Amino acid sequence: MNTLQTFKLWLEPDRDIPEFRRLRWATVAVSIHDVLLHGVHPWSGPDKHSTLPEAMLRNVNEEMARLPELVQFGYCGDVNVYSGYAWDKPSRFDRVLQAIHEHVCFVDDLTYLELLNIAKTRLRNQWTHSMVREMVRDAHPGFQDLRQFLKSKDKQIKLSSYEDVDQYDLAGLLTLDDFEQRDSLLISHGIPVLNFRRASLLAKVTDEQGRLRLVPEIRHVTLTGTPLKPDYAHVIWHVAREGSMWRFRPDIGDAHAKRKHYQEFAARWRTDEGRLCFTTTMEGLVEMVDRQIVEPSFPSLNYNSAEHAPTAGAVVDSSHVKAFHIGRYAQAGTTGDQLKDILHQYEVSMTGNKDQLLQKLATLAASKYRERLPEMERFFSRNRFVRMRSAPSSVAELPLLDDLTYLRNLVLTMYAVKHLRGDAILEASHRNNTYTEDELAHALLAGKVSLTGAFLRVA
Repeated sequence: MNTLQTFKLWLEPDRDIPEFRRLRWATVAVSIHDVLLHGVHPWSGPDKHSTLPEAMLRNVNEEMARLPELVQFGYCGDVNVYSGYAWDKPSRFDRVLQAIHEHVCFVDDLTYLELLNIAKTRLRNQWTHSMVREMVRDAHPGFQDLRQFLKSKDKQIKLSSYEDVDQYDLAGLLTLDDFEQRDSLLISHGIPVLNFRRASLLAKVTDEQGRLRLVPEIRHVTLTGTPLKPDYAHVIWHVAREGSMWRFRPDIGDAHAKRKHYQEFAARWRTDEGRLCFTTTMEGLVEMVDRQIVEPSFPSLNYNSAEHAPTAGAVVDSSHVKAFHIGRYAQAGTTGDQLKDILHQYEVSMTGNKDQLLQKLATLAASKYRERLPEMERFFSRNRFVRMRSAPSSVAELPLLDDLTYLRNLVLTMYAVKHLRGDAILEASHRNNTYTEDELAHALLAGKVSLTGAFLRVA
């Protein structure tokens, strides 16, 4: 069942000039699948997405949509719509569509000469006294100039004021030839709308079915639970696409009582082991929307900037949360004797100056990193962490590599740096390959790379 709508756009021949086409539109149902994977715009009501009107006008007014030969004559002017207020009816986007419909004609191609010939044909077919009167007054704006021109056509005409002009059959007196060399006059009176765009513009703002589409895909959606059960709780999920899967993050806030509902929902739909934050398939997301278990909205959709996911938050009692940190390790400030003590514990040669000792320690740390990597991969695959920029007053050590006494903190820091996504999420599936193990160990010892803060386990 489709719960979303979008606009379908198409072009129809103009009623009076079939060579030109006008924009038409209607709202149609669209699936959440097509919205997310193909970027079809999810119409959620008037002005829910304030950047939509500007994005549409930006496409209509770009140079590629205009016809270069007509631009120089002023026949491809900008389309503008006043901003108005949120409560104005219709919505601003409706006003944008209406303005395009009323003030823009679409053509595959059109030269100035073709436009002039269309205008002449229309004028010949509608050659009336009132039309000719307006044309001749525009061609000869001063009364004496007008009087002289008309008397050159008929010396018997007697004119003392503009009112006298209506006493004569101007359509019978004058012909189209009397306005030769006045191309702009003929065009302005023969063509009611003089603002043109290429018909190919429509393909840029729609998909193959003519549905409004301004971006190739939409990677974020907010899902709100719908009241289907007596014990309904208002739950909100911020969902982001990760490859072919969708990552759900609950917006819990300070509502501790809702955790049970979030956990039950996660248990029903997850494809991983997440208790609160979980991952599911596109098929699962489509099913929950189609069954109206959740209602989608798109607060992060912005056509003027890159799409950013809304923040999901939870307020928790800090006394119930265990924070972990990685302790200090030897660095460039460590004395030579201390470096030798560490190397001695692992039966590594202690000869050389301080720089050479640091290099030996880096090589040793890289070797231990590769040796203990399977153990770290298992632990961090089962446990995901987020990084806090500052550590709370009470923190604990990460429960692994306890036997690696002198190198434990350095090796764990190496793993965290290589697996930290966006400087915030520590997970085994993400890898930063900027440094090799040896290069990273040396950079950490030299102080060129550092890691601060603490880590919280996430669901």
